[in-house]
Amino acid sequence: MMEFSNWLAIENTLQKAQVNIEPSARLIQDSRNIKAGDIFVALKGLDQDGSAYIDKALSADASAVLVSSNCDSGNVVEADNVIVVDDLENRLAAFSREFYLKDTSVPMPVIGVTGTNGKTSVSHFLAQLSQVCLKQEAAVIGTMGAGAIESLEVTANTTPSVTEIFRLISEFSQQEFGSLSMEVSSHALDQGRIQGVDFDVAIFTNLTLDHLDYHGDMESYFQAKLKLFTEFSPKCAVVNIDDEYGVRIAQEVSDNIRVIAYGQSEQVKAYSDYVYLASYECHEQGLVLDVEWQVIGTKEKGQLLLPIYGEFNGMNICAVFATALALNWPVLPIHFSQLKPVPGRLESFVAPQYPIALVDYAHTPDALEQSLKAVRKHLTGSLYVIFGCGGDRDTSKRPIMGQIAEQLADHVIITNDNPRTELPENIISEIQVGMNNKQHKVILSRKEAIQYALKTATVNDAILIAGKGHETYQVVGQQVVDYHEREYVKNLMTQLSQGKAEL
Repeated sequence: MMEFSNWLAIENTLQKAQVNIEPSARLIQDSRNIKAGDIFVALKGLDQDGSAYIDKALSADASAVLVSSNCDSGNVVEADNVIVVDDLENRLAAFSREFYLKDTSVPMPVIGVTGTNGKTSVSHFLAQLSQVCLKQEAAVIGTMGAGAIESLEVTANTTPSVTEIFRLISEFSQQEFGSLSMEVSSHALDQGRIQGVDFDVAIFTNLTLDHLDYHGDMESYFQAKLKLFTEFSPKCAVVNIDDEYGVRIAQEVSDNIRVIAYGQSEQVKAYSDYVYLASYECHEQGLVLDVEWQVIGTKEKGQLLLPIYGEFNGMNICAVFATALALNWPVLPIHFSQLKPVPGRLESFVAPQYPIALVDYAHTPDALEQSLKAVRKHLTGSLYVIFGCGGDRDTSKRPIMGQIAEQLADHVIITNDNPRTELPENIISEIQVGMNNKQHKVILSRKEAIQYALKTATVNDAILIAGKGHETYQVVGQQVVDYHEREYVKNLMTQLSQGKAEL
């Protein structure tokens, strides 16, 4: 085993062994994604040992293999292009940065967005606003994929592996994107997937019940989120002060990092830099926000007109506005009227003489509550909700979501989400524990549930279809089944409006 202080030392070792690394080579941690010339990175993970896939990577014409000293040595092939690196897990971020960025600085601001809810919306609104203000393409990395927002490539995780992140940053830099907004999940922070990334701004949206199957309790969940602000030293922290955990973050970092507070409560104005949501109004066309802000001592106010549904988006927009101010973008209130709804986030579909259908990603108690309350504000008739809960995931939220649906909607239809390996009937039974009456419907097929709601509701009603949002699949058992809810609802509403479909 050899000691390597940097990527150059590894490169020199490979060159001496006459191993040719092409400029197009990538660092790849999943052997299934290896292309000829790539470098396979074998790590000791929680569930798998990457060294077990060395032969597969070499068979796929990997030019070289880096193996962590923590892996099973019995799997290591003796060859000039197979190098064992001491504690590679903790060195990989630095190696990846050197490999992809060649010690150059990142020419665009990198923005990290963390929190339970709002990460996708904030990152996409930021990318849109960046395009409007800077007249340059903008990139995102997150739940819906990576790349320019109009042409996202699907990624395996909300926050990809550290090797993939630096590959993407390099690619976006070469394309001269104006900004990069990255969703930073608690899993990624806990597992070190963003090590080595320099953040210009870190945003905290909120913290509510989720992922306790992984973190165990809310304090551990919070401590994972806190790392983005304490371990990565962003130049600026944009923090929701209406959230108790946001207050804790601001208190923790304010001595070392500039904090821009945002929120609806008066305590926001206690900070030297803030964006304050003074009031908002929901109407059929979207939102009207009255905003006050103070940055570097200058107090201003303005009205933002947004073609976007959902009162909670008022807070998301405040985070976006604060970030734009922190980055000195030439932002004006009128720019916000050019923003568009994020796909699968209270995305509306309409047909004459039918109720409005809204496809939303809400899959946590807080997100479901916020979405139901938000739709109610835009509504004159009755509110229907169609939702389920994922299998093999946090079970504690199921009865809570059942209770929220029953309390806030007029009509509840429980259906499948991603049942995975659990019996759908068991998941539904746990949802029903939180419900008092038996007036709700159970329809396992999401398509049939949607059709039933459209057939039953009246023209002034609204149907919130929660849980899938932008996703294009369902996980049933071990199978990933094609299911694109946005496209299904869009096509169904189009056919209904043209008289080509019956319910």
